[in-house]
Amino acid sequence: MAVSRSRDRRRTRRAYVGIVVVALLLFAALSAAWLYLAGRLENEVARQIDRAREEGLSIGCANRDVFGYPFRLGIRCDAVTVDGANGMLRIAGGAIRTAAQLYRPNRIVAEIDGPLLVDTPQAPPVDLRWALTQASATFWREGLDHFALVSDAPVLSLAQPAADRQPLAEAAHTETHVRRREGDLDAAFSATQARLVMPGAPDLPPADLSLDLTVGGAADWLSGRMNGTARERLAGRPITLRSARVDLGASEADLSGTVQFDADGRMSGTLHLSLLGANEIAMLVGQAAPDLASLANTIAAVLPLAGRQENGHTVIDITARNGQLAAGIVPLGTMPRLD
Repeated sequence: MAVSRSRDRRRTRRAYVGIVVVALLLFAALSAAWLYLAGRLENEVARQIDRAREEGLSIGCANRDVFGYPFRLGIRCDAVTVDGANGMLRIAGGAIRTAAQLYRPNRIVAEIDGPLLVDTPQAPPVDLRWALTQASATFWREGLDHFALVSDAPVLSLAQPAADRQPLAEAAHTETHVRRREGDLDAAFSATQARLVMPGAPDLPPADLSLDLTVGGAADWLSGRMNGTARERLAGRPITLRSARVDLGASEADLSGTVQFDADGRMSGTLHLSLLGANEIAMLVGQAAPDLASLANTIAAVLPLAGRQENGHTVIDITARNGQLAAGIVPLGTMPRLD
């Protein structure tokens, strides 16, 4: 019996030793893998920065550091700057932290600190701030496969001299999602409690906004292949609009349908407009966008004749032919061309 117990104890000790040895080997392998990947990441980031500089874009990443050992791998900077050639672009942002799990290196998450200052010769300097902004990106064989940007309490302002700011618009929460789906591009955007706060802005109630659409054949846009103007990029591509919604509480509007633009930027297709409180919406559209006031009032006037009732909403079918809008045989006006 004593001999048997002695043998059992020796087997147990050997098992413990074996476990410790295996754990140490795994830890050493993990550490070596992390250090190798960290070096690769640092070299790749430096290579991309050098490549951007050759193309006239200077990217700064103050106090760049690789972090996340042992299970994550990421880059962090105390501040980020982007300068275009000949002063055509200047972007300055706060700290940024990006990371990916070692077991899922193709998905990168990031947290970005504000403010973000954007200055171009074509527009006044813009100041964007937020309480929290996070982003994620997933890469696959063709490159970027999915991108998401989520922000709490964003405020868009004009940057004034002497570090002053003039707020323009704000929201409680915003989300932007784009993804590759076969050869098409899906895009969705939402904003809750969005409102204009600039001096002289129309007195509009806070609105919940959402947009959900697919652009046919545009998946390569996620790979950076977006040359040309908006008119050139969209010409001939079917656009499926699942919903473009504005909810003002007591009134709301939702637009859906499929359209397409020709080479001259003129729109053709069929749209379905669902309205609750049409006259109130027309008045608010006129306040926010005076150029669209006439079209909005025309649609509100035509609704009793051309619309139908569905679930308490008035729905009108709108056809577009070479930029000319009509509800049945009733002309509504002309849609502005894409530039």
